[in-house]
Amino acid sequence: MAAREIIYRNILENMRDGVVTIGADGTIITFNNAAEAILGMKSADVVDRTFGEVFLSTEENDEFNQAVLNAVYESAMVHNAKAPYKTAEKTLTLNITTSFLRPPGDGDEKSAVIVVFQDVTEVEQLRELEARLTEELKGQHKELQDAYVSLEGANTNLRAALKKVHMIRIAFTAFVIVLFVVLGLVSWKRIIPPGSRPAQEARAEMKDPSQKRTFVVGEQRLTDSIALKGSLKPIKVVNITSPFTGKVKEKYFQYGQPVQKGQLLLKMDAIETETKYREANVAYIKALEKMREADKWDTADEVTKARRSATKSKMTLDTAKSKFEQSDILFKKGYISSTDYNSDKQQYETAQMDYDASLQELQTTINKGKGDNYRVTKIELDNARTKLQVLELQLQKANVAAPVSGTVVMPDAGPDKDKKGKLIEVGMPFTEGDLLMSIGDTGGFSVTAEVDEMEVLKLKKGQEAAITGDAFSGITLKGTVSHVSSQASTGEGLKKTPVYAIIISVEQSPPEAREKLLLGMSCKVQITTMDRPNSLMVPIQAVSMEGKDRYVTTKDKKTNEIKKIKVETGITTLDSVEITKGLAKGDEILLP
Repeated sequence: MAAREIIYRNILENMRDGVVTIGADGTIITFNNAAEAILGMKSADVVDRTFGEVFLSTEENDEFNQAVLNAVYESAMVHNAKAPYKTAEKTLTLNITTSFLRPPGDGDEKSAVIVVFQDVTEVEQLRELEARLTEELKGQHKELQDAYVSLEGANTNLRAALKKVHMIRIAFTAFVIVLFVVLGLVSWKRIIPPGSRPAQEARAEMKDPSQKRTFVVGEQRLTDSIALKGSLKPIKVVNITSPFTGKVKEKYFQYGQPVQKGQLLLKMDAIETETKYREANVAYIKALEKMREADKWDTADEVTKARRSATKSKMTLDTAKSKFEQSDILFKKGYISSTDYNSDKQQYETAQMDYDASLQELQTTINKGKGDNYRVTKIELDNARTKLQVLELQLQKANVAAPVSGTVVMPDAGPDKDKKGKLIEVGMPFTEGDLLMSIGDTGGFSVTAEVDEMEVLKLKKGQEAAITGDAFSGITLKGTVSHVSSQASTGEGLKKTPVYAIIISVEQSPPEAREKLLLGMSCKVQITTMDRPNSLMVPIQAVSMEGKDRYVTTKDKKTNEIKKIKVETGITTLDSVEITKGLAKGDEILLP
């Protein structure tokens, strides 16, 4: 019997379907390995617990729970259902079959419910996908039918039109042939004198390759460039931030105005900062006094008071001790009662405890000025001093001056899009660290532009660029690519393709042109991405293709030998092809 039970249990644990057995009292009896894998539960956490305790607390699985409960409460012996089941990680689709185990005998009593379920999630997903694809195919088939009907109608009209054109073309061709035959006969009779070579020999001579046009291979300059648009910006921008939280009190500049280093630009209202400065000064004085007291802690009032208390306790102890020693002698001789003796003894012990406590208090007081307490006092002093210095420095910057010479630029005129400020007006509030303004170095210029992902691979730092503009016609600025972003951003407006930011720098602008060059002017940028001064270029019609290979026909200058050779090509222009291998300068090739 035990061997049979082992066999049954092995069969149950090796089934691919989940099997759960529920007793008549609702207790879960068995929970096989497949059930663990499908439902994401451990058998040890489920067996011997009630079905309601394990499953009914989860509202998402009501359909699964109802399928099991139907088998318990209805009289039918077998139930089949399909229900969703949500685990901690995903939602499954289960095929559920429930049946009863009856006790031995003919009674109708139900002893247990067996729940068998399979995970059919993938099957259901495939069925849904199949149905969706079928609907899509039906729609596409309908579109193809409609397109075919339209195409047949168009083809009918086209055939009719072509038939008319064909008839006209035949008539015109016949007319041209007759005309050329007549003209040819007339010309042949007039031009070819008697005794000349036959026409067949003349045509054979024209087909001779040695009589075709030739081209001498030479070196040419091969260039390529990218054209972009942008606007003039300072080559270098120094940002000025608010020294503290406050409002603008006075303003002494205009945007676009040239300024010199040290020139006063703004005055900030420092009332709030001055209040903080006074509070920090008070805190610093207190911390400094506390530090001085810690440095001379051995002579501090608190230590002196503790020492005085210990000395007083020592004197009280000595008096009590002397009195107790006398009482002890008198008590032993029977001169005083035990009550008096015990009273003096109690006073002595109390004085001893008071003295020990005063010594401990003295040591604790002395330790206050040493170790961690001393370090904490020093740190508090350092913090108070630093805060006072910071506020003092902020007050010194209440008068905002130009740190460098240059031009005061608009908040969005700098190269950094993420650091835009706002136009300054008197009374406008700023918090500490906010961007007030920027001063740009207009001795040179920079241009920021964007290129798409197909062009950015052609760009690299150091490439030359020519900058022109309608507003400064006749002036060409020479610059170089100083930055190529390695991370894309999404284009603005309707342009959603990835774009890459680049910066072109003009270190120095021509002095004679600086009056015409103003910040914000739109400009065009031509970046030279390739410059090969000694490239071998041949006409595009001279190169023939056979599969993936390319060939040209050469002619030997001395022997007039015609030879077809294989070449490798590079850049192709509108009318020429670059030859990278197979030809040399001075070679002669045939043109078709």
